[in-house]
Amino acid sequence: METVIDWLLGRKCVERKECEGIGLAIRTIEEFPGRTFRCPEARPKTSGISSEEILELIQQELPIYYDYTTRTKRYVSRGGISQVEIQLVGSLGIVDRYNPLDKTYHIAAEPPACPECQN
Repeated sequence: METVIDWLLGRKCVERKECEGIGLAIRTIEEFPGRTFRCPEARPKTSGISSEEILELIQQELPIYYDYTTRTKRYVSRGGISQVEIQLVGSLGIVDRYNPLDKTYHIAAEPPACPECQN
């Protein structure tokens, strides 16, 4: 479903998915081999992170005692490049309301360095 913001930014073929757990995030990142990602919550490096490093962050460094919900948004940008935005929401409680201990990770694919590497 395309929103007004997506339409204004010239995004096409917008596809949104939501799933319990982190499996959707892992599958989505594996569909973009050779691309770099940015994740503001990953320290000390926040951009230019390889797909292997992002997968390691998701599989090994996320706290296991959180219940995660994954939301993905895939689209084709105005330049014709496939992009993805992933949001991992980790909740600690059983109540679906604001909790200061909840964690959110935003992961986005960066455009490829060369135009012929469009994936």
